[in-house]
Amino acid sequence: MMNSDPLIGRRLANFQIDGVIGRGGMAQVYHGLDMVLQRPVAIKVIDTRYRDNPAYARRFVKEAQAVATWRHENIIQIYYADEEAGLSYFAMEYIDGLDLGKFLTQHSAAGQCMPYSEVLRIGRAVAQALDYAHHRGVIHRDVKPSNVILANDGRVVLTDFGLAMDMEQGSLGEVFGTARYTAPEQARRSSDAIPQSDLYSVGVILYEMLTGVTPFDDPSPTSMALQHMTLPPPPPRRLNPDLTEATERVLLKALSKNPRDRYPTGLELMAALESALQVKHSIPAKQSSRHSLPASAIQPPVTYAQSPRQVGDAAAGTTTSTPTQRLPSQATRPEISQGWRLARYWRYLLFGGIVLMGVGVLIVSQRGGASLSPTLQPGTVAEAKPPSSAPTSENIGVPVATAWPAATASSAMPIMPTVLYPNGRRFVILYNDSSLYMHNAASTAGALSSLAFEQLDASAAVINRFEGWRWSQHYPRVEIDSCARIEIRGSSPYLRPAECQGRYNSSITASRDDSYVFWIMREDSSQFRVLWNKQEVARCEIAAGVCEVFLP
Repeated sequence: MMNSDPLIGRRLANFQIDGVIGRGGMAQVYHGLDMVLQRPVAIKVIDTRYRDNPAYARRFVKEAQAVATWRHENIIQIYYADEEAGLSYFAMEYIDGLDLGKFLTQHSAAGQCMPYSEVLRIGRAVAQALDYAHHRGVIHRDVKPSNVILANDGRVVLTDFGLAMDMEQGSLGEVFGTARYTAPEQARRSSDAIPQSDLYSVGVILYEMLTGVTPFDDPSPTSMALQHMTLPPPPPRRLNPDLTEATERVLLKALSKNPRDRYPTGLELMAALESALQVKHSIPAKQSSRHSLPASAIQPPVTYAQSPRQVGDAAAGTTTSTPTQRLPSQATRPEISQGWRLARYWRYLLFGGIVLMGVGVLIVSQRGGASLSPTLQPGTVAEAKPPSSAPTSENIGVPVATAWPAATASSAMPIMPTVLYPNGRRFVILYNDSSLYMHNAASTAGALSSLAFEQLDASAAVINRFEGWRWSQHYPRVEIDSCARIEIRGSSPYLRPAECQGRYNSSITASRDDSYVFWIMREDSSQFRVLWNKQEVARCEIAAGVCEVFLP
């Protein structure tokens, strides 16, 4: 059967086609090999039914080119698009894994629902991918489990972006989407789809993961579309009594007939669902008695303290975890209590007085004609000393950003710590040799564009610089209990701290030699500083692996 396909064995540009992966309504997907870079690829080729339609072929390539400019962990990466001998195609990353549709089928066959932790992990990844696309003016229009790939390395990837994006009135085949997951307004007319239409589809997927079935089912796609438009979805708790009433309200709101009654963003939908499920990421979710299995048959739920490889092991039913460094949450950190903060401020005042006394001595010396060294500015460090030990739950209470820096070689006078906004929004930076994460531990979302980071050498000169707009171009802020991150390509496993809870509002993949990689220890550098609107707000020891920052 495979050999009858004329494309098997054919080479398109650098890509050798060697097998079929699957077929959709508009295109065929093949497995191939990039002969130059020697990496596996997936190659999507326009279906034979549309190869004679030049307008569709142009849109096919144009849309591939648009998505190729995106960089998001949860969105398929496109490498190349072209047309050869009337054949339009594009090559994209090959993801070794299982699609969510097959994963759901496995759970259904085993008579069990998915663990809540997995529902949240998968749902959040899809929601983040869609928010990213919607921010760029793109509506997916065909969000369904078969377009969500659960990679063996732990990634969750949304595929098939934009194929139906510019079709007129749904006139080319299944342009309106898949009826089982299609929003009411999109079922009426494909061009009426809006971002909330994609989020309706996410609501259907969440409903299916939590109950084992979709809200509507019918052999006829037309009848199913009419059900989405006219019938209320069955109450989820009727299908899974173990769901909370709050969870049912979230699902029914996500499936509202009127788009204005749904959640405005995927992030808000998943935040509401997480709150409603009332689970912690490290605690297995309670399973429905209707779908229960013997304990030995239930796969252990994935926790967010695991590495990507550990996630893959958990999906296979085994765990080989190593301890993951966890920063205690703000609520459990006695060192950050109000009394501790007051003590810290009194310490600032005490040493402030010492600094003023030192300045007075300098003035007296100047009047006497003595030669003076350059005046030190608050936060300046001439020689930094790494901490004696790595951060632990015992010693992490004293923020690295507010720890006393070392004195200069020419003076024993202490330097005031850089804390311009002690009552501001609290962020925690966690990092190691492979990755860096900025966690929002405050009670409000925080913008990123005014931030900058500079690595300093021993004389406090800037070695390299990272500016917050790089994060902001992907997403403008860091939401509560979420993270922005930078991960160095090829340095896995990454830190991925539990504090981020799997929520990454903005992700950047860097090379180790990129000029903006500022937190890696170098022979002549052991510190970096954080700036807000060009003012230094924190000085961080690279060896510490953690740094606390307060922003206005």
